Amino acid sequence: MLLASAKEKERELILKLYKENKTCREIASILGTSKSKVSYWICRSKKTKELSDLPRSGRPTDLTNEKLNYIYSKLRQEEEENNRSGFSSKKVANLLQQETGAKYTMRHVRRILKKMNIARITPRVSHIKKDENKIKEFKEQFKKNSNRSIWTTLS
Repeated sequence: MLLASAKEKERELILKLYKENKTCREIASILGTSKSKVSYWICRSKKTKELSDLPRSGRPTDLTNEKLNYIYSKLRQEEEENNRSGFSSKKVANLLQQETGAKYTMRHVRRILKKMNIARITPRVSHIKKDENKIKEFKEQFKKNSNRSIWTTLS
């Protein structure tokens, strides 16, 4: 038994509500979608009796799930070897070019990283010269409701 995707379940619900004599606007407000989406799926189901997505046009990707998993494991291995978390899009692009022989744009590399569930956010390193005591001292000197004038010389 195949499990229906969330999209297909929503489409089935649209048709079920339509068969209960609900209008497109009522169905859209119930499901929180647009009226045009509801009317599209009603018309399409009348014509084709199918609720699944049509195949998309375009060239299929050369990156199979096995290749993506291999690249992911290679990236994680480099992270562990260098004791660093995160990596740059450039590094991933170079790795992809080595493994596939194809050159990828930075935008496509970011899409691939998203497909691998890798976030682009990396932890920021605190500045070396950041000193908590000096920051507190500075805040104390320049409090908003300070009684002394900020224009006096410090001695």
